Amino acid sequence: MKTTDNQKKRIDKGLFIVFEGIDGSGKSTQAARLFHDLEARGWDAVLTREPTDGPWGRKIRDIAAKGRSGTSLDQEIGIFVQDRREHVRQVIRPALRRGAIVICDRYYFSTIAYQGALGADPAALRRLNEKTHRFPRPDAVFYIRITPRAGIARINKKRGGANAGYEKLEFLERVAAIFDAMDDPFFVRIKGAQRPAAVAREVSRRVSALISERTCD
Repeated sequence: MKTTDNQKKRIDKGLFIVFEGIDGSGKSTQAARLFHDLEARGWDAVLTREPTDGPWGRKIRDIAAKGRSGTSLDQEIGIFVQDRREHVRQVIRPALRRGAIVICDRYYFSTIAYQGALGADPAALRRLNEKTHRFPRPDAVFYIRITPRAGIARINKKRGGANAGYEKLEFLERVAAIFDAMDDPFFVRIKGAQRPAAVAREVSRRVSALISERTCD
């Protein structure tokens, strides 16, 4: 029997979960697995991603596919921020307000890591997202950690080649170094070299603990 919207379980003020990692880490697979698991358990869950499918997100995908010729780093960062502003306003905040569990595949931590690897100051990028725009902080960030070489190998196996904008070995090494330096208390490092089912079990265990904490308050 399908659960109606009114029957779905919710949490006061919602729960915000983000998946991060370099390209090829498997984070999108894990985000989708968690979403389907939560839905099957009767929770009001929302699966979303950045870049979005909106007009600003499509600009970002063009950069990833074709390269950034003619786009400055400042312009690129501005496009990410505009995409995120719409995403937070239209999807993330409304879902959290109704008590949903929001699962986001990439968020501003990717901007810090990727645009930081292009030469922007990671600390300044963090301030831009957390202080200037005050985008909501997640309750948990699952950083699916693999080596850049393993990520490139997975991309080549799955798609037959990397994109022009971001998926280069030396670049992903810089991205991974910035991710590795993040030490937020809600940042959870998970070994991405495990079998996907093992990663999913670890994520599910930690999310269940978060739900228990929030529903017992």
